[in-house]
Amino acid sequence: MKKTNKPNKKKSSSKWKWILFVLLLLIVAGIYVLLTEFKVEKITIEGNTRYTKKEIKEMVIKNSYLENSLVMYVMNRLRPIEGVPFIDKITVTYVNRRQVAIDVYEMAIAGCVEDMGKYIYFDRDGYVLESDDERFEDVPCVEGLSFNRFILHEKLPIEDKEKFEQILRVTQLIQENELQIDRVRFGIAGDLILYKDDIVIQIGKENHLEEKMMNLPGILEKAEGMKGTLHMEEFGSDSKIVTFIPEKVKKSSKKQNKNSAQT
Repeated sequence: MKKTNKPNKKKSSSKWKWILFVLLLLIVAGIYVLLTEFKVEKITIEGNTRYTKKEIKEMVIKNSYLENSLVMYVMNRLRPIEGVPFIDKITVTYVNRRQVAIDVYEMAIAGCVEDMGKYIYFDRDGYVLESDDERFEDVPCVEGLSFNRFILHEKLPIEDKEKFEQILRVTQLIQENELQIDRVRFGIAGDLILYKDDIVIQIGKENHLEEKMMNLPGILEKAEGMKGTLHMEEFGSDSKIVTFIPEKVKKSSKKQNKNSAQT
């Protein structure tokens, strides 16, 4: 007479059901803990200047789907945020279950050139970073450079290579000395001219350029709010001569002021 294994099979099946039930229970409990105990209450954001903190926060949350400290951290590691104009990378650091820290690493913009109503931004080596409709006030705009086309992440194809190298040198010095320059251009004689608010800065030739640019922040601080031309052509190691010529008042303005005074 053959023995039957039905009771053992039932026992084994029941055992697996209990294991699956416990696993399911653990998964549900884990999800509950993840959603409730790791909900973000504080986000610190550093390094952003091109985007607001709100915009950066929205990018990170969209990338992770949840406002959850653990999920934000893991998703940032598995799928970093990419393709955001003027941003090199964004990192998310897990501080504690209620807090994360977001660090924004922006592209180092040296200058820009205007072309067909757009501003083409380049780095200190001349490589194109982005093309944008917006003009950033803290980035010097270079005038007088000509080119036919440009490709993102490739060097600007400037026809006058020597002049472009000079421009790159100047924009690097502007960055290093933390100068806020509006525009940069070369005069007819090849002399360098900078513009800051209502001040025209005549730098002259490239001789003693580093020294001129190093001293320029202090000079501009003293000339703040003034209008006119700042001559630094003779400034160098042997001479510290800087001449400021105030902007001449137009004759029409003088006449109007005189008539106003008479009335």
